[in-house]
Amino acid sequence: MPNRMMQDRTLTFRLPDDIYQKIDYLAEQNWCSVSAVVRNAIRRELNANEELFEEDYIKSTKHHLRAY
Repeated sequence: MPNRMMQDRTLTFRLPDDIYQKIDYLAEQNWCSVSAVVRNAIRRELNANEELFEEDYIKSTKHHLRAY
């Protein structure tokens, strides 16, 4: 487990209170943490858009990428 934590990144963002309350309610219903609900939602979104990460698509849209 410690090895996995070294590979994880911390992400901080602000949520409207009503959205947070809904996420908190889901966490309570599923006996998990708010972080777990958010991680699962992100995973579902990434899986739903998996085609965006295919090599051909990335190459075809590379001109849209910017360094920040």
